[in-house]
Amino acid sequence: MIINGGSRSNAQFFAKHLTNAEGNERVTLCEIRNLAAQNVAEAFREMEAIALGTQCKNYFYHANLNPLSNETLTDEQWNRAVNLLEENLGLAGHARFIVEHSKKSRTHRHVVWLRIDVSLMLAVEMTDDYEKHQATARQLEREFGLERGRSVLGPHKVKGKRPARRPQPWETFRGQKSGIDPHAMTEHVTALYRGSKDAAAFADALAQHGYRLARGDRRDFCIVDAAGHVHSLARRLNGVAADRLAQFMGDVQPESLPTVADARRNEL
Repeated sequence: MIINGGSRSNAQFFAKHLTNAEGNERVTLCEIRNLAAQNVAEAFREMEAIALGTQCKNYFYHANLNPLSNETLTDEQWNRAVNLLEENLGLAGHARFIVEHSKKSRTHRHVVWLRIDVSLMLAVEMTDDYEKHQATARQLEREFGLERGRSVLGPHKVKGKRPARRPQPWETFRGQKSGIDPHAMTEHVTALYRGSKDAAAFADALAQHGYRLARGDRRDFCIVDAAGHVHSLARRLNGVAADRLAQFMGDVQPESLPTVADARRNEL
C-alpha cells in the first residue's frame, strides 16, 4: 500500500481533483464528519472559514491511500486504514471527508482533514508525517495480509537504492490539463541529463526540447515547460542524488539564469 499526503491550502485545486469524474470511472463521497457541508466544495469552504480564526496557512491535510492494483479492501478495512492514519498523524476526531476514486478496477481513497483543533483554535503540528505514512502502510499490510512495501524513512527503512520520487497529485492533475505528463517528462529530462557531458550541454539540450532552465526562489534550479509550468529540476531526474546533481551543475551560477517569472513569460 502506498500512502502519501501533506498539509495544503489550495482548496480550489483539490476540489476539482477530488470531484474529477472525467479522469475516474466512479467518484464517491464516502463520508463527511464534523462538518455541516453536503459536498466537497462546501466542506473546503467550511474548513477555510474555521481556519480564518487562526494563523494557519496550510489549514487542511490531504492524504491518498492507494492499495496495489490487485488488492481490494472491504469497507471495514478502509475505515480501519483511515482511522489508523488519522491516529498516527495526531488528527483523531478532527473534521474530515473521504472521497473514493475507481478506475479500471482499481480503487483508492482520498482523505482531507481539518488541521485546526476547534477546541483550542490551534493547528496540529504535522511533524515526521512521511515516516508516519510508511509506518501506517506497513502496519496495514501486516493486518490485511497485503503485499509488503518498502520504507525509505524511519527505523524500519530498507537499505539500498531509494525508489524514484513519484509526481505529486497536483503535478499529475496539472499534466492532464497541459498534456505534459510528469512521468514522461521525468524520463525525457533524465535522458537529456545522461546524454550531456556537462551543465552547459544539458541546458542547451533542455532548450532544444522545449524546456527552459531557470533560477528558482527556493531552490537553485527549476525547469519551465512549454505550458509555462514550473518543475524542480531535482524532481524531474530519476536516480540522480542531490550531491551528484550539485556537482554536475557546479559551473552554472544561478544568478546567470532567468528567473522563473522571466522564463514563464517567454513560454506563455
